[in-house]
Amino acid sequence: MQIEELSRPLNAGYWCGASWGHNVFYSETSAVTVMLRVFNRLEEDQNNPAVFSPPESIMLRISYRFLRKERAVLRYGPPYNPSYRGEDIPNSFCDKYFENCDKKNCKIQSPNYPGLYPRNLTCSYQVRQTRVPDGKLPLIRVFQRNPHLIYIKDRNAPHLSRERQMRIGSACHVLYDYLIAFDGSTTRAAVLTTLCKGGAALSGITSSGPDLLLVFHASPFDFPFQDSPRRRTFGFELDVEVEFVDRESTAYVRQGGTCDYMVSSRGQRSGYLQAPAHSLLPNTTCTWRLLAATSEVVWLYFLHYRHVVHAEMPSPAHCSNTLTILDGDPTGAHVPDHIYGFGMFQQNNDLAGLADINATTPTRLGRFCRPERLPRVCSGVHAPGPHAAPCSPAESYVSVSSALTLSLRYAAGTTPAHVEFLARYEFVDKRQWGTATPNGGPCDRTFTLRPDGLFASPRDVFLFGRGGSRRLKCVYTFLAEPYQRIALRIIRSRMGSSCDTVYHESSLRYECSHGGAAYEPAIWVTEEPWEGVQLTRACLCNTYHARPFSLISYTNKIQVVLSVPHMTAAHDYTDFFFEGEYTIFDIGVECDEEERRLSGRHGNFTVGAGQGDHCSSLPRLLTANDGSFLFLRVNGKSAMETNCGVSSRINVYSADGMAPLASICPEPRQASTHVFSSGWRGLEKALTDHNDRISRLNGSIEDVHHHHPQQHGRHPGDRQRETRDLLVEYVGNYSGRFLITWVGVWRPLQTAPLSPVGADMCPHRCPEIKACLPVELWCDGDSHCPSGMDEGAAACGLLAALPWVYLAAGIILLMSLVALLVAVIIHRRRTLAVKAVATAVVENNSHGVKSATHDLLLPSDKESW
Repeated sequence: MQIEELSRPLNAGYWCGASWGHNVFYSETSAVTVMLRVFNRLEEDQNNPAVFSPPESIMLRISYRFLRKERAVLRYGPPYNPSYRGEDIPNSFCDKYFENCDKKNCKIQSPNYPGLYPRNLTCSYQVRQTRVPDGKLPLIRVFQRNPHLIYIKDRNAPHLSRERQMRIGSACHVLYDYLIAFDGSTTRAAVLTTLCKGGAALSGITSSGPDLLLVFHASPFDFPFQDSPRRRTFGFELDVEVEFVDRESTAYVRQGGTCDYMVSSRGQRSGYLQAPAHSLLPNTTCTWRLLAATSEVVWLYFLHYRHVVHAEMPSPAHCSNTLTILDGDPTGAHVPDHIYGFGMFQQNNDLAGLADINATTPTRLGRFCRPERLPRVCSGVHAPGPHAAPCSPAESYVSVSSALTLSLRYAAGTTPAHVEFLARYEFVDKRQWGTATPNGGPCDRTFTLRPDGLFASPRDVFLFGRGGSRRLKCVYTFLAEPYQRIALRIIRSRMGSSCDTVYHESSLRYECSHGGAAYEPAIWVTEEPWEGVQLTRACLCNTYHARPFSLISYTNKIQVVLSVPHMTAAHDYTDFFFEGEYTIFDIGVECDEEERRLSGRHGNFTVGAGQGDHCSSLPRLLTANDGSFLFLRVNGKSAMETNCGVSSRINVYSADGMAPLASICPEPRQASTHVFSSGWRGLEKALTDHNDRISRLNGSIEDVHHHHPQQHGRHPGDRQRETRDLLVEYVGNYSGRFLITWVGVWRPLQTAPLSPVGADMCPHRCPEIKACLPVELWCDGDSHCPSGMDEGAAACGLLAALPWVYLAAGIILLMSLVALLVAVIIHRRRTLAVKAVATAVVENNSHGVKSATHDLLLPSDKESW
């Protein structure tokens, strides 16, 4: 039997023999012709069952219907989403051409789908993508998720059982029906797979480029029976989709190349690896070689990894897809040291150990082939927002050598099963400048090179948040000979996005915008002018090439401290770093640090800058005695950002302070600035509160002793006693000498409970500063109080020798006696006057002189009663 359609050539193929099942033919045109041929029997064809035999009867029964095209939705698709069945290629029976299926609903169908397809035909389906975004490569994929829509007969005899499974490769006989996929536009391209049978979903066949060729072959003869498990569809329908991958990725194999990839640190410092997204042939091995310089290691972690088994395909053999991770490169290649570097940062490296490691043979880090056994996966790295988690070395793979190799072998190709993975690699620079500090941390370094050298913060990601660390502290120590000094220059630095470096004109210092808070990142420049006394020279955050930071040390040792108290999983060496250079030079003289360490009850010294006098510009340390506070007087005014016209400052620090207590603009005039030790203002408030409590007590001796600070040694300033020392620094280049005087002062809490009434616990007082002076400084010829009253006549004249308390009491007593005497005299005179008047009255009454009485009793204007 043959079926011929209108305007289509007649094929030479036949259906013959007995039919079975439900056989349906859907025409591609509006008219068909069914032809039945009967052959005469020949003697030599006795063994041919298909040859007509006269005793056999011929039976043919056909039913037909005329269908409207819009009702044929299985072939043409629904009206709202019609199927694009390709363009017919001229002078062919069933060849089709598909272009740019990324914007179309492309459907690759067998001839006369969904019915019986003609015999003895070969159909070519060419799929091509011409519209490609920049930097992308298209991959063509055909698939079918609906198991009802694919079934290709693999033989021309009835099946004993209906298998719902695809057959691939050699299981499909070339004499029967099959579908073959080529990775290209011609049959000379590599064969991706050969398919037959069906009744199950097809996961997909993917090309490695913009072209895919499918060739469908139908045998010349076939029995008219349908062995499909579904019994209603014949042939196949495949969906087409286009996937765009990065042209520079490892998601595809280059045309004409092998599945081998090599990435070196001379290019990108990090990137992604992924398994090929297209189909591969059996016995294909893909290799990824990650090559670093000898000062680097390779860090690899998987973001996603899974085995994908195609259930519609025959079960793969044991370990059909095997991933192997090697520490090293089997080929022995490596990247030379000079290929990668910062340009100027190419010295003082500890690389001897790494060089030896690179010579070792590769070590296997893992081998994975079973679906239930997976490599280490670090999936929390790309979690959104604050949920992101760092990937630690325990969750990833870190090479010991400078190379790491991945190999993935597809024993049966990708048709029965394949591996999907996405891995991130990074070349970790383990290089650090200088030499390791003995007993120091992993990034503590020491520099002694002369004359010049370079230094930088570490670029080891494992020291930062992205590598699993929460905090970082690196101490860089620069050492020189006693007669040498170190000049530092920070060229570029960054300490996050919330901190800036601020230059204060008031102190001529670099400070951090956050004020040096302990929980904020910063770069600290410190040194110890005296053992155990640390001076913070600067606090740096963000520094730029346009305005680098420069500094010369006071001693032959200075430290740069990189401190990051808190990091998130997103932080690394691009968020916190610095780059700098240093120079060691001779000063020609060795300054004695003990000569600049001053102590005692009082004293003075000069500071300033002058040619050839290096030691006078170095800091001074003032040590307080007997727990007293230090009071400094400095000629000059308190410096602000705009009020100082000279290029120098005198900064006064607490011995352990990070910022100056005061900054003075030195001026040779009478005005002076007063500075107290740290804690003086707090003591003043504490004294006020303490005396208020004492005044509310009931006055018992026991309560007074209980609250007296000396009973327990808990003077309010004791906790700050170690900070009462002062450090004086002269900065700038203004030539001149400036006198600084200091005095040890104190303030008592209250009058001693057992002291005599009226006793003064602060007999030598400077009222303008509310402080007590030592007795030996009173009237010693030098003014120690700002007003000079300790050398005035009231303090040092003749009356000063008398005890002022008793003198005042005597004066008050004398004045009281004088007042009492005057009062007695007045009272006595009044008493005598009254007695005289009374005596006169008595005498007049005794002589009866009425006229006198009348004169005394009557008013002057009355002449009679």
